[in-house]
Amino acid sequence: MEGARDAEREKFLAEAIDTMSALTRDLAAAGSYPFRERGLGRARMNLLYQLSRRGSLGVGALAALLDVTPGAVSQHVDHLRQAGLVTVDVDPLDARARIIALTDQARAEVDEFQRGWIDAIAPRFDALSIDDVHELRRLLSLVRPADPSCR
Repeated sequence: MEGARDAEREKFLAEAIDTMSALTRDLAAAGSYPFRERGLGRARMNLLYQLSRRGSLGVGALAALLDVTPGAVSQHVDHLRQAGLVTVDVDPLDARARIIALTDQARAEVDEFQRGWIDAIAPRFDALSIDDVHELRRLLSLVRPADPSCR
């Protein structure tokens, strides 16, 4: 009996992943994303998105959110600062720490892109109530990040 439930779980999980993959493919097919001309990789784009969603953050907080080392964050931040996309300021509570924030121009571009993408994807969720969307968000928050050693 347990083998049948495992097979059913695997089937349903595959269907859910297919749906999520279709949404991701739609985004990629649009071929539009912020700073395309700058050739930013996924890690740097993720860093920009975290700053857009959460505001200014320290290197340690960004490292935890991105599941990378503080050294990796510092390398990305150096590149993004040179590109004029982020600012780096001394943390007023700890002079040894740095606070990273999007520049106004970078924030505007990331926010515009995110609004456009949400507007384009949102109709796919029209059948869901606000409670359903809340539950979807809750369930997705339970999905563990990939093991960094498997990347």
